Amino acid sequence: MDRPYISEEQDCFQDCPPRADALIHSLRAFGYDLSMAIADLIDNSIFAAASNIWVDYAWNDGNPWVRILDNGKGMNEEQLVEAMRLGSMSPLEDRAPEDLGRFGLGLKTASFSQCKLVTVYSKMVGGSEAIRFWDLDYVQSCKSWKLGRTTVERAPALLEPLSALQSGTLVLWQNLDRYHDEDSGLHHNPEASFLERFLKVKEDLEMVFHQYLENRKKPLTIKVGRARCEPWDPYLRSNDFTQELSSERYEEKRVSVIPYVLPHVSRRSEQESSRGAGPQGWNAQQGFYVYRNGRMIVAGGYLDYDVKSEPHYSLARIMVDITNDMDHEWSIDVRKAVASPPDRLRAELLRISRATRQRAQEVYRTRTGIARRTRSNDTTGDVWLRRQVGEKTVYLLNSKNPVVRRILDEIQAPKKWVVKLFHVIENTVPHRLIVMDGWEHEDCHIDLPVDLHSPPAELLAYCRDMYQSHVDGGRTHAEAVDIVCSIQPFDTHPGYRAHLDSIVEGR
Repeated sequence: MDRPYISEEQDCFQDCPPRADALIHSLRAFGYDLSMAIADLIDNSIFAAASNIWVDYAWNDGNPWVRILDNGKGMNEEQLVEAMRLGSMSPLEDRAPEDLGRFGLGLKTASFSQCKLVTVYSKMVGGSEAIRFWDLDYVQSCKSWKLGRTTVERAPALLEPLSALQSGTLVLWQNLDRYHDEDSGLHHNPEASFLERFLKVKEDLEMVFHQYLENRKKPLTIKVGRARCEPWDPYLRSNDFTQELSSERYEEKRVSVIPYVLPHVSRRSEQESSRGAGPQGWNAQQGFYVYRNGRMIVAGGYLDYDVKSEPHYSLARIMVDITNDMDHEWSIDVRKAVASPPDRLRAELLRISRATRQRAQEVYRTRTGIARRTRSNDTTGDVWLRRQVGEKTVYLLNSKNPVVRRILDEIQAPKKWVVKLFHVIENTVPHRLIVMDGWEHEDCHIDLPVDLHSPPAELLAYCRDMYQSHVDGGRTHAEAVDIVCSIQPFDTHPGYRAHLDSIVEGR
């Protein structure tokens, strides 16, 4: 680059180091929450080949502490000092393929975001031990980046758990000043607020590191307090009804994309429905899941696309895994909580998301979890008809629906009575409540367990009679079942199809 303002005959540069007391506050404001900060430290433990990680914490009578301990390979004194340095490694340097770091800041910024005193104690096989600490109050007072050091003999008792291990690293946070949870509703009780947050920490770690936790070849155990983290699979791959759509690879296999459509609620156990909702719920957890070397960066949502999360797309989840040499191209931030795809991939990812959402909507709307294979484009099988009247959308009862028509024929009510009844129902549809319930629940019509709202006997009888009429007309069992179960209300519950299948099985 041409720099005409620089003279080669004189020194045009001088040292201008940042003020430690001023910069320290900026470093504390990177936007970590507690889960993000702990996850950042666990990244280091995984890269250090740890197989066990312990996250412990205590209120300690108003002087809380948090401790992250691993049984990884540890560091000697020189390595530890370098690890405690801010910007210990340039993001432009090549890293090992399995390295989960990038900016050389994670240990420090994650810790500074939560506490004012962070101590790191590490040891390697063979007895090499080292302890260093950052005391932010001291940095503030001396206005210099003075790294603290002490000996094992003078170290706080909270560091003792590492002594029982052959090697590993222990990170201790003290002087925590940001543990109040403003959203917990427990502001009046700091201890309850502090302890409550670790329930979410465990849940978040189960999500972020689920691929490591479920890896049988290289098992990883993470404990938060006494509770062991169990992997949270966003895609419910153990369920036979999860659909894995066509996977694709880009950038010389450095980017892999696998779209999933999760099973309909009628095809999931109650535990799968509860667990599968994830920390944020079914609606918020739809969308892209971006991983970097198997470590989750983004958990749901549609990145920076102008695409909204809607309840009828809640079964769409798309796995995107990138290698750790693509951080800059994907705009991975220091916290490892944000990602934005490069321009050359944006159109492809948008295409995949649209296709996945379309398929997810089909599964969501069929209610029984089975696509309507024989349903035509007409609406004679619907109980409700959707009509546009000016700028408003209205819903009308369909008198041509076979079940509705049969009921009307049986009661032989005068037409004017039927018209009045239909008008009363149509004009009192609780549209707003339905929309609100739809946001709060995956499907407000069938949110109850199947066995608690099984089809009434009268409708089962109608279903059987209609099926029999199609069989008598020359249809096969499968064809008759598909036709009948494409008509409302027989498409709203798997019990109708099961009832018809049992007719053949009982012959």
